[in-house]
Amino acid sequence: MSAGSTSRPGNPPGMLTKLRAMVAGEVSAETLESYRGAGASVYDLFVQAEHRRSELVGGGKTPWTMTNNEHSYLTAVWIAFALQTLGDAFLQADYDADPGTVGFVPPVTARQAELFYGEVEEWLAAAQRARSDEAFTLPKRIPVRLPEWVAVEPCPLPHLDAMMAACRKIVEHAGIAVADCVRSVQDGSHKGEISALQGEMASLTSSSDYAQSMYRALHSPGGTLHERLESTIKSTIEGAFRIGQIAVMPGAAIEEQTRRQRPPASVPPTRRLPLPGAPGFDLFCLTDPHWVQHFRNDPKAQKALRYLWSRDPSPQATLDIQEEIESAFARGDISYAKDSRTQQGYCYYCCPWGAIYHVDRETRIGGQSLRPGEEFAYDVSAEAVAEGGDFKREITVGRFSNTSETDYCDGTD
Repeated sequence: MSAGSTSRPGNPPGMLTKLRAMVAGEVSAETLESYRGAGASVYDLFVQAEHRRSELVGGGKTPWTMTNNEHSYLTAVWIAFALQTLGDAFLQADYDADPGTVGFVPPVTARQAELFYGEVEEWLAAAQRARSDEAFTLPKRIPVRLPEWVAVEPCPLPHLDAMMAACRKIVEHAGIAVADCVRSVQDGSHKGEISALQGEMASLTSSSDYAQSMYRALHSPGGTLHERLESTIKSTIEGAFRIGQIAVMPGAAIEEQTRRQRPPASVPPTRRLPLPGAPGFDLFCLTDPHWVQHFRNDPKAQKALRYLWSRDPSPQATLDIQEEIESAFARGDISYAKDSRTQQGYCYYCCPWGAIYHVDRETRIGGQSLRPGEEFAYDVSAEAVAEGGDFKREITVGRFSNTSETDYCDGTD
């Protein structure tokens, strides 16, 4: 399988291209091109994974009897493939729509493609680890969700072109995964799960076909189906992304349903955190418990935290959000995120070095709604205060990866 016919910058963009891009308000795609090149290997790996799944099924294995690392390998490759496909589609659709600015894209396109590309490396690493480590299990609960869609009104036509191209490819390969799952079970077992998979796949195929019909109408004179088409394509892509995971790990669907139906745990009242200056106040109360001893032994960290708390105009507001996080953790709404390579928890690189969390059940923290599958950190900083800026306390949702950087955020870095 190949990535298909593509246009991409051969030589650095010329002056005329740069001028056109500036007039159009576009930004350089250099970083996206780096992502596209680095992740291109996912297509060959995906073909290998599909062959491997077919071999396993031919040898009598089913998704219910595969080993943990076989599940992990096939699932990680599928996720990486889907994300790379989406990122490539957005980049290519813009190039096709505006050949005069190849090498530049609108900011919204850059942001959307980067969200997809940004998670590919993590899943490729997990796939390679699973292929060589029989004890490896994915550190994240399956199914994971797609990164967020960047909101833009109206949605640019190249965005719809990109989503339609990616939708066709992802639905097609999700269908192959479901067919292999069905083919693997010859003894009549798992009838309910097989039936559910086939039903979901039939619905997705129907939605994809319907979207393509609307897409053709949109490209005809006077087409007015723009908004409805956007919604249909997005939901179809999300569904195919999910079912591609479930077809390899059908047990994940049961766990997913169980988590949704599980009533909130009975937890003790929220622990009230003492304010700075009050008895029992802990300078490191916002720091990841797994890393707190490391930072307690660091004099620069102690100094940075004293600076943070001394500049906080409302410590109670800061602690209120921390208490919400601790309550959500106690209820089982969130858990510590794990690095895909080491399977260890990790903290945010900025002072006060809070934990990075994985959302297991829909919840709301700090006024922000959080969806299952997302990761977040509590970002608290006084770094901008010295220059007249605002004190920061916000829930930062995104993709987190390892770094050797430690930011003390006290103006001395």
